[in-house]
Amino acid sequence: MTGSPKRYQIFFAELKRRRVFRVAAVYGIVAFAVMQAADFLVPALLLPETVASGIALVAILGFPIALVLAWAFEVTPDGMKRADPAASAELRAIVAQPISSRLSAGLLALAGTALLVGGVWWVFHDSGATSGEVADSASERSIAVLPFVNMSGDPENEYFSDGLAEELINVLTKIEGLKVAARTSAFSFKGKNTDVREIGEALGVGNVLEGSVRKSGDRVRITAQLIQTNDGFHLWSETYDRQLDDIFAIQDEIAEAIAAEMQLTLGTETRPTADRRPTDDLAAYDLFLLGRHNWATRSESGLIAALRYFEQAIERDSTFARAWAGLANVYNALPWWTDFPKDEAVAKGKAAALRAIELDPKSSEAYAVLATTMYEFDWDWAEAEIHFKRALELDPDYNAANLWYCQFLFYTGRTDEALGYCEHGLAFDPLSLLANFANATLHAYRGQFDEAFAFYEQAVEIEPAANVLIEHAGMLALIGRYSDAAEVYERWAEIEGLQRPELARQIVAGMADEDRRQAALEALETLQADTPVDPFNWIAPLVRLGETERAVALVERLYEERNPSLLTIGTDPRFDPLRRDPRFIRIVEEMGLPNGGPTYIQ
Repeated sequence: MTGSPKRYQIFFAELKRRRVFRVAAVYGIVAFAVMQAADFLVPALLLPETVASGIALVAILGFPIALVLAWAFEVTPDGMKRADPAASAELRAIVAQPISSRLSAGLLALAGTALLVGGVWWVFHDSGATSGEVADSASERSIAVLPFVNMSGDPENEYFSDGLAEELINVLTKIEGLKVAARTSAFSFKGKNTDVREIGEALGVGNVLEGSVRKSGDRVRITAQLIQTNDGFHLWSETYDRQLDDIFAIQDEIAEAIAAEMQLTLGTETRPTADRRPTDDLAAYDLFLLGRHNWATRSESGLIAALRYFEQAIERDSTFARAWAGLANVYNALPWWTDFPKDEAVAKGKAAALRAIELDPKSSEAYAVLATTMYEFDWDWAEAEIHFKRALELDPDYNAANLWYCQFLFYTGRTDEALGYCEHGLAFDPLSLLANFANATLHAYRGQFDEAFAFYEQAVEIEPAANVLIEHAGMLALIGRYSDAAEVYERWAEIEGLQRPELARQIVAGMADEDRRQAALEALETLQADTPVDPFNWIAPLVRLGETERAVALVERLYEERNPSLLTIGTDPRFDPLRRDPRFIRIVEEMGLPNGGPTYIQ
């Protein structure tokens, strides 16, 4: 090379002499390798995603520091010391080297820098995309609390492990923006070894909380773990060994831990709001859990037991608002499932609900059951709606209130309004018999029979309940699907315990063929004599067989008895042939239906 080196050549020669290029290359390669390892190990070790982001941030911030240190210091046999200024001849010698020798160091440094920048971009781009996808995915901001396994060795403690899971559902619903699957759907997996991926798909949730409870004397050990449903990875787990008098604190701790994990991985920021202890009497709380456990069975023995447990809880703590609300729920269910005197159940149920509201004016449960009792048995539509609106104002996601209000709306002919509440209830409780049956009935009353039948079939798959089957059969017959109707009617007759369920086919045959109508009526009379099923079940077959006079007489009888089954008569399409009968119209009007009477148009 001839002439003096240019200033930029001297600068790059100095970078090479001080090994800055080498440090840039090695740093970039090592940092890239560390970030790639972190990308694999962080999810495998169940570490928060922020660990990978933190490593990338340290790598990019440390790069200029490493270059500055390489420029300022050099490593010698005696340790690190400040770099000596270069001699002019030394820099000229570097500049005079072949271009291939000079470029190789710069290219290696450039490659290392590119790897570093690429690795950092990948980590933050991947994290940002994932966070964005999560933020846009409602299922990721959702959770199902599965029933906790009773590890106590005593089946009698099942109520406690179930109660803990149910209480956690109640606490988690207070986290704003978090969708919590309803108890009915979550508990449908009890005792089943179902993969969490299947549970997530069935319930539409991104996470499940599962655990176990071991109760012994006045101590309890609770293990809880939060699992992602898309890949089965555990996000968090904890074990609590406590005295039973800490049970409320444990519930709050678990909810807080889940909220913190949701904030870390999903971006939710709201914590569960702290409620005051529902009672200071742990024995009363234990009785409350027993009451809830038995009430959920909806069996005659279970409801009677629930009544006793709630009453005992209230005897111990007369200010226990949730026990009063539970008592109101039992009284509301008793006339439907047992022979308990209806008038007594209604009076005591309303009194219990009002007492719960007096003690806790924010009790959505108490307002909802009060509204349900008032419209089902008193037919007080206006007052019931006021209470429903208050219940949903207090807790828009209270699933029972959404489904009960949906039914209230379509009973009064407001099927368009009802749709949103029924869909909300189904989204939170997709495996609930009530949610599917309510949606089935609503769509049938709207004339959307294909959608209705899909919901009927789902409801029957969940539980082949008699009321679902009789409704399904009647709607099938209404649109002329007599063969299908006959099959469903016969299944209904078997569940109801009728002595000759095959006679149900004869009834449907008479609907399809006028020549077989007399045989169908005789079969109907035989079935009616067989069993004391709700007389309401016979109205639709009588109408379809042309026995309008007998059908109206039965409606009149049920009206005198104030049978709540008559709630559907304003919108039930199976009653269309009765629409012009003055006696039928009078009953609809006297029931005070806000829509003014029948509104169904086929």
